[in-house]
Amino acid sequence: MHPIRSVLIVTKPGHPTALDLAQDIGVWLTRRSVSCRILEGPGEALPLRQLAADAGLVLVLGGDGTMLGVARRLAGTGVPLLGINLGRVGFLAEVPAGEWAATLERLLAAPLRVERRLALRFGVERGGVEIFQGDAVNDVVINRGALARVITLDIDVDGERLAGLRADGLIISTPTGATGYAVSARGPLMDPALDAFTVTPICPFLGNFPPLVLGGGSVCSVRIREQGTEVHATIDGQEGIALRSGDRITLTGLRDGLCFATLGGGGYCARLRACGFVRDHACTLPDMLPDEGGTSTDV
Repeated sequence: MHPIRSVLIVTKPGHPTALDLAQDIGVWLTRRSVSCRILEGPGEALPLRQLAADAGLVLVLGGDGTMLGVARRLAGTGVPLLGINLGRVGFLAEVPAGEWAATLERLLAAPLRVERRLALRFGVERGGVEIFQGDAVNDVVINRGALARVITLDIDVDGERLAGLRADGLIISTPTGATGYAVSARGPLMDPALDAFTVTPICPFLGNFPPLVLGGGSVCSVRIREQGTEVHATIDGQEGIALRSGDRITLTGLRDGLCFATLGGGGYCARLRACGFVRDHACTLPDMLPDEGGTSTDV
């Protein structure tokens, strides 16, 4: 890509530290002949997309939640995002707050490199009419309401029936979102470069539905069966839709729907270790070998 000539800075709403930092970064960029605009909070999708269209980079100041909100609203635009972490985990907002100047210096010194990932595109149909359509960065979760009852879902893939599922819910996740709710429900971790998404049940009845990986071009359809309990769809843990019996949610991959500026350095495995998703319990060779003349019981 071309060198960065303009930057849109989006801050976490109601966060004075983020706003102060945005002002500092804006001054720093202006001194380097890079135009800059500051927006407090992502706001509605359309104004954000219009502002981002003229930017070579969207800089997000906040935590992973702020990054999710901005990335979801900009899904499919191809505008690269970079997050400066003012939160805790920082799996999406990966630049530590104290390293912003050095990071931007590197980004301005060479053409910007980007990493494109799969997003989810979904629609909710009621009575044959689509009543809601949107995108997800991490996941779409279909789950029960306040009552502790299982829900029943009919699942089709590419027009072919897969199964009827009784469970607490269902998580449809992108590779980016695989480190979120899905992994807590024993879904697989996925390299974010994969063109695929996962379907993971939440506490399936009798455990008869294992996590499933589908190709990014697959179409997964989930129908809410007739039942007497509340059901909701939650998008990225930030937006919710109340569902009714008979509603159908259709989901598919949005290829290259997410675009992130890359910094080089440690890869995916290093980030998994740094954020605690995997831990290294290395065994030395003697620990793995049986004692001479016997059988080892160590595992």
